[in-house]
Amino acid sequence: MGTFIMAILYFISVMIQIRQIKISFIPYLSFDQIILEKNKRGIKVRNLTASDHEYVNTAFKLLNLGGGSAKDIEVILKLNDEEILQRKRINILPNNQFYLIPINQKVLSEFSDTIENNGYETNMTIELKYNGQVSKKRSSNEYRISIDSFVNLDDKELYELTFERIGQL
Repeated sequence: MGTFIMAILYFISVMIQIRQIKISFIPYLSFDQIILEKNKRGIKVRNLTASDHEYVNTAFKLLNLGGGSAKDIEVILKLNDEEILQRKRINILPNNQFYLIPINQKVLSEFSDTIENNGYETNMTIELKYNGQVSKKRSSNEYRISIDSFVNLDDKELYELTFERIGQL
């Protein structure tokens, strides 16, 4: 009887360890904190953890915060849930790495129009689709992009982009 109980406890222990190993290989994609700086020439995009290079001013920084590699990543920026403004495909994004997703002029115009109309919620959504290295199913998350005022002590007009999850498909 004792041997049977020990076998069950061992089986449970092994199952827990396998589950923890599987979780450690799940990718988790996220964006850096993104600040919009409005000036006379237009809008600059600032990823707060990025170095201040010229190309960073027009890109989102996509991070893989999970334990595994994300493969076959597709990033889709849509306006009014139907018009595709931009589509970007990334082959692989390893753990603790990032990718700069360049954004086009239509996206910057939507941000500018939202700020000018004193709106906080854009008509723009972003969809992330990707495969994990362990999991064979395709993950898909969709976010609504909002713009919030960012209080500062300088004379700069700063806004923060926030991503509100709409759904997981």
